[in-house]
Amino acid sequence: MSLREISKVTGSREIAENTFESTLHAPQIAAMIKAGQFINILPSGDWPKVMRRPMSVSGTEGGNLSIIYKVVGDGTEYMRSWENGVEVDIIGPLGNYWEDFDKIPIIIGGGVGIAPIFFLHNTLKSKNLDHYMIMGSRTADEHFIEHDPDSKILMTTDDGSYGIKGNVVAAVDTIAEKQDLSDTKLFVCGPAPMMEAMKDYALDKNIECDIALETVMACGIGICQGCSMEYVPKEQKASSYREKYGLVCMDGPIFKANEIKTCYL
Repeated sequence: MSLREISKVTGSREIAENTFESTLHAPQIAAMIKAGQFINILPSGDWPKVMRRPMSVSGTEGGNLSIIYKVVGDGTEYMRSWENGVEVDIIGPLGNYWEDFDKIPIIIGGGVGIAPIFFLHNTLKSKNLDHYMIMGSRTADEHFIEHDPDSKILMTTDDGSYGIKGNVVAAVDTIAEKQDLSDTKLFVCGPAPMMEAMKDYALDKNIECDIALETVMACGIGICQGCSMEYVPKEQKASSYREKYGLVCMDGPIFKANEIKTCYL
Protein backbone atom coordinates (compact mmCIF):
# COMPACT_ATOMS: atom_id res chain seq x y z
CA MET A 1 0.00 0.00 0.00
CA SER A 2 1.27 3.46 -0.85
CA LEU A 3 0.00 6.82 0.32
CA ARG A 4 0.53 10.55 -0.01
CA GLU A 5 2.13 12.39 2.90
CA ILE A 6 3.20 15.98 3.43
CA SER A 7 6.65 15.59 4.95
CA LYS A 8 8.93 18.20 6.50
CA VAL A 9 12.64 18.61 5.86
CA THR A 10 14.61 18.03 9.08
CA GLY A 11 18.11 18.28 7.61
CA SER A 12 20.16 18.53 4.40
CA ARG A 13 23.91 18.27 3.92
CA GLU A 14 26.55 17.55 1.31
CA ILE A 15 28.16 14.20 2.17
CA ALA A 16 30.53 13.89 -0.82
CA GLU A 17 31.33 15.70 -4.06
CA ASN A 18 27.97 16.72 -5.55
CA THR A 19 26.25 14.15 -3.32
CA PHE A 20 23.62 15.29 -0.84
CA GLU A 21 21.59 13.67 1.91
CA SER A 22 18.24 15.05 3.02
CA THR A 23 16.07 13.81 5.88
CA LEU A 24 12.29 14.09 5.75
CA HIS A 25 9.89 13.66 8.65
CA ALA A 26 7.26 11.35 7.16
CA PRO A 27 6.18 8.97 9.92
CA GLN A 28 3.54 7.07 7.94
CA ILE A 29 5.74 6.24 4.96
CA ALA A 30 8.86 5.74 7.11
CA ALA A 31 7.02 3.08 9.10
CA MET A 32 6.21 1.07 5.97
CA ILE A 33 9.08 1.50 3.52
CA LYS A 34 11.67 -1.25 3.00
CA ALA A 35 15.14 -1.33 1.42
CA GLY A 36 14.86 -1.07 -2.35
CA GLN A 37 11.60 0.85 -2.48
CA PHE A 38 11.35 4.49 -3.52
CA ILE A 39 9.24 7.60 -3.11
CA ASN A 40 8.00 10.11 -5.67
CA ILE A 41 8.31 13.74 -4.66
CA LEU A 42 7.39 17.25 -5.63
CA PRO A 43 10.70 19.10 -5.09
CA SER A 44 8.90 22.35 -4.26
CA GLY A 45 5.42 23.70 -3.64
CA ASP A 46 5.50 25.58 -6.95
CA TRP A 47 7.14 22.77 -8.96
CA PRO A 48 6.39 23.69 -12.60
CA LYS A 49 6.77 20.22 -14.13
CA VAL A 50 3.86 17.86 -14.70
CA MET A 51 5.39 14.80 -13.06
CA ARG A 52 7.06 14.07 -9.73
CA ARG A 53 10.65 12.88 -9.30
CA PRO A 54 11.53 9.37 -8.04
CA MET A 55 13.98 9.12 -5.12
CA SER A 56 15.42 5.94 -3.60
CA VAL A 57 15.35 5.88 0.18
CA SER A 58 18.67 5.37 1.98
CA GLY A 59 17.26 4.61 5.42
CA THR A 60 14.78 5.36 8.15
CA GLU A 61 15.03 6.36 11.79
CA GLY A 62 12.00 6.93 13.95
CA GLY A 63 9.53 8.88 11.85
CA ASN A 64 12.20 10.13 9.44
CA LEU A 65 13.41 8.81 6.11
CA SER A 66 16.57 9.81 4.26
CA ILE A 67 17.34 10.19 0.57
CA ILE A 68 20.75 10.49 -1.10
CA TYR A 69 21.01 12.23 -4.47
CA LYS A 70 23.33 13.99 -6.88
CA VAL A 71 22.47 17.35 -8.41
CA VAL A 72 21.75 16.57 -12.04
CA GLY A 73 18.74 18.70 -12.97
CA ASP A 74 16.09 21.21 -11.91
CA GLY A 75 14.55 18.97 -9.27
CA THR A 76 17.75 18.22 -7.40
CA GLU A 77 18.78 21.88 -7.70
CA TYR A 78 15.64 22.72 -5.71
CA MET A 79 16.35 19.95 -3.23
CA ARG A 80 19.89 20.85 -2.28
CA SER A 81 18.67 24.27 -1.14
CA TRP A 82 15.93 22.86 1.09
CA GLU A 83 15.80 24.50 4.51
CA ASN A 84 14.60 22.82 7.69
CA GLY A 85 10.83 22.94 8.04
CA VAL A 86 10.10 23.10 4.30
CA GLU A 87 7.11 20.92 3.40
CA VAL A 88 7.66 18.28 0.70
CA ASP A 89 4.77 16.40 -0.91
CA ILE A 90 5.72 12.72 -1.28
CA ILE A 91 4.07 9.45 -2.34
CA GLY A 92 5.31 6.06 -1.15
CA PRO A 93 6.36 3.39 -0.52
CA LEU A 94 6.57 2.50 -4.22
CA GLY A 95 7.95 -0.58 -5.96
CA ASN A 96 9.22 -3.88 -4.56
CA TYR A 97 12.05 -4.44 -2.12
CA TRP A 98 15.16 -6.53 -1.47
CA GLU A 99 14.53 -9.98 0.00
CA ASP A 100 15.74 -13.62 -0.05
CA PHE A 101 18.95 -13.57 1.98
CA ASP A 102 19.50 -17.34 2.19
CA LYS A 103 22.93 -16.96 0.58
CA ILE A 104 25.65 -14.55 1.69
CA PRO A 105 24.70 -11.14 0.24
CA ILE A 106 27.23 -9.12 -1.74
CA ILE A 107 25.59 -5.71 -2.03
CA ILE A 108 26.95 -3.37 -4.70
CA GLY A 109 26.21 0.29 -5.32
CA GLY A 110 27.49 3.15 -7.43
CA GLY A 111 26.41 6.69 -8.25
CA VAL A 112 22.95 7.48 -6.91
CA GLY A 113 22.47 3.72 -6.60
CA ILE A 114 24.24 3.95 -3.25
CA ALA A 115 20.97 4.98 -1.56
CA PRO A 116 19.04 1.68 -1.66
CA ILE A 117 22.26 -0.29 -1.11
CA PHE A 118 23.06 1.73 2.01
CA PHE A 119 19.50 1.06 3.27
CA LEU A 120 20.00 -2.65 2.54
CA HIS A 121 23.36 -2.63 4.37
CA ASN A 122 21.73 -1.32 7.55
CA THR A 123 18.78 -3.69 7.15
CA LEU A 124 21.14 -6.67 6.99
CA LYS A 125 23.06 -5.35 10.00
CA SER A 126 19.82 -5.09 11.97
CA LYS A 127 19.11 -8.75 11.15
CA ASN A 128 22.69 -9.76 12.10
CA LEU A 129 23.21 -11.17 8.60
CA ASP A 130 26.82 -11.48 7.45
CA HIS A 131 27.39 -9.70 4.13
CA TYR A 132 29.82 -7.78 1.93
CA MET A 133 29.25 -4.20 0.80
CA ILE A 134 30.91 -2.68 -2.27
CA MET A 135 30.61 0.95 -3.35
CA GLY A 136 32.14 2.22 -6.58
CA SER A 137 32.97 5.74 -7.77
CA ARG A 138 35.25 7.58 -10.15
CA THR A 139 37.37 9.31 -7.48
CA ALA A 140 37.87 9.40 -3.70
CA ASP A 141 35.92 12.69 -3.45
CA GLU A 142 32.70 10.86 -4.34
CA HIS A 143 32.93 8.41 -1.42
CA PHE A 144 31.44 9.01 2.02
CA ILE A 145 31.99 5.53 3.53
CA GLU A 146 35.27 4.23 4.94
CA HIS A 147 37.09 1.48 3.05
CA ASP A 148 37.29 -1.30 5.66
CA PRO A 149 38.13 -4.74 4.20
CA ASP A 150 38.28 -6.29 7.69
CA SER A 151 34.59 -5.44 8.06
CA LYS A 152 33.83 -6.59 4.49
CA ILE A 153 33.26 -3.02 3.31
CA LEU A 154 35.06 -2.33 0.03
CA MET A 155 35.36 0.98 -1.79
CA THR A 156 36.58 1.18 -5.39
CA THR A 157 37.71 4.13 -7.50
CA ASP A 158 38.35 4.23 -11.23
CA ASP A 159 41.53 6.27 -10.70
CA GLY A 160 42.80 4.32 -7.69
CA SER A 161 42.67 7.35 -5.40
CA TYR A 162 40.86 5.38 -2.67
CA GLY A 163 40.26 1.73 -1.87
CA ILE A 164 40.56 -0.79 -4.68
CA LYS A 165 41.64 0.56 -8.07
CA GLY A 166 39.11 -0.33 -10.73
CA ASN A 167 35.38 -0.84 -10.91
CA VAL A 168 33.11 -2.90 -8.69
CA VAL A 169 33.91 -6.08 -10.62
CA ALA A 170 37.47 -5.80 -9.32
CA ALA A 171 36.12 -5.77 -5.77
CA VAL A 172 33.98 -8.86 -6.38
CA ASP A 173 37.07 -10.59 -7.75
CA THR A 174 38.90 -9.89 -4.48
CA ILE A 175 36.01 -11.49 -2.59
CA ALA A 176 36.17 -14.51 -4.90
CA GLU A 177 39.76 -15.11 -3.79
CA LYS A 178 38.47 -15.97 -0.29
CA GLN A 179 34.80 -16.80 -0.76
CA ASP A 180 33.10 -19.37 -3.00
CA LEU A 181 30.79 -17.16 -5.04
CA SER A 182 28.30 -20.01 -5.48
CA ASP A 183 27.41 -19.43 -1.83
CA THR A 184 26.67 -15.73 -2.44
CA LYS A 185 23.97 -13.60 -4.02
CA LEU A 186 24.55 -10.20 -5.62
CA PHE A 187 22.32 -7.18 -4.97
CA VAL A 188 23.12 -4.34 -7.39
CA CYS A 189 22.05 -0.74 -8.02
CA GLY A 190 23.88 2.04 -9.86
CA PRO A 191 24.64 3.47 -13.29
CA ALA A 192 23.50 1.35 -16.23
CA PRO A 193 27.05 0.39 -17.39
CA MET A 194 27.90 -0.84 -13.87
CA MET A 195 24.69 -2.84 -13.57
CA GLU A 196 25.10 -4.31 -17.05
CA ALA A 197 28.65 -5.40 -16.18
CA MET A 198 27.45 -7.06 -12.97
CA LYS A 199 24.56 -8.73 -14.81
CA ASP A 200 26.97 -10.23 -17.35
CA TYR A 201 29.36 -11.25 -14.55
CA ALA A 202 26.59 -12.99 -12.61
CA LEU A 203 25.22 -14.80 -15.66
CA ASP A 204 28.70 -15.89 -16.75
CA LYS A 205 29.50 -17.34 -13.33
CA ASN A 206 25.98 -18.60 -12.61
CA ILE A 207 25.56 -16.44 -9.49
CA GLU A 208 22.17 -15.28 -8.26
CA CYS A 209 21.80 -11.55 -8.83
CA ASP A 210 19.01 -9.05 -8.15
CA ILE A 211 19.28 -5.68 -9.90
CA ALA A 212 17.42 -2.48 -8.99
CA LEU A 213 16.93 -0.71 -12.32
CA GLU A 214 17.20 3.06 -12.45
CA THR A 215 15.16 5.20 -14.80
CA VAL A 216 12.68 8.08 -14.72
CA MET A 217 9.53 6.81 -12.99
CA ALA A 218 7.38 9.87 -13.41
CA CYS A 219 4.07 8.67 -11.99
CA GLY A 220 5.37 5.74 -9.93
CA ILE A 221 2.11 3.80 -10.25
CA GLY A 222 2.10 2.46 -13.82
CA ILE A 223 -0.11 5.07 -15.46
CA CYS A 224 2.35 7.03 -17.62
CA GLN A 225 4.06 3.89 -19.01
CA GLY A 226 7.33 5.83 -19.19
CA CYS A 227 9.52 3.26 -17.43
CA SER A 228 9.05 0.18 -19.61
CA MET A 229 11.70 -2.55 -19.69
CA GLU A 230 11.99 -5.77 -21.72
CA TYR A 231 12.09 -9.28 -20.28
CA VAL A 232 14.14 -12.15 -21.63
CA PRO A 233 11.65 -14.31 -23.59
CA LYS A 234 10.65 -17.39 -21.59
CA GLU A 235 9.52 -19.41 -24.59
CA GLN A 236 10.12 -19.27 -28.31
CA LYS A 237 6.66 -18.05 -29.15
CA ALA A 238 4.76 -14.81 -29.47
CA SER A 239 4.21 -13.16 -26.10
CA SER A 240 1.58 -10.77 -24.91
CA TYR A 241 2.68 -7.22 -24.23
CA ARG A 242 2.72 -7.75 -20.45
CA GLU A 243 4.72 -10.97 -20.82
CA LYS A 244 7.33 -9.23 -22.97
CA TYR A 245 7.52 -5.86 -21.22
CA GLY A 246 7.35 -4.75 -17.62
CA LEU A 247 7.25 -1.44 -15.79
CA VAL A 248 10.13 -0.56 -13.50
CA CYS A 249 7.83 1.27 -11.07
CA MET A 250 5.26 -1.53 -10.75
CA ASP A 251 7.10 -4.78 -11.53
CA GLY A 252 10.39 -3.55 -10.05
CA PRO A 253 12.53 -1.65 -9.56
CA ILE A 254 14.19 -4.94 -8.51
CA PHE A 255 14.47 -7.72 -11.09
CA LYS A 256 16.44 -10.95 -11.35
CA ALA A 257 19.44 -10.54 -13.67
CA ASN A 258 18.43 -13.54 -15.79
CA GLU A 259 14.97 -12.08 -16.40
CA ILE A 260 15.90 -8.76 -18.02
CA LYS A 261 17.35 -8.10 -21.46
CA THR A 262 19.38 -5.04 -20.51
CA CYS A 263 20.01 -2.48 -17.78
CA TYR A 264 20.13 0.32 -20.36
CA LEU A 265 16.68 1.94 -20.30
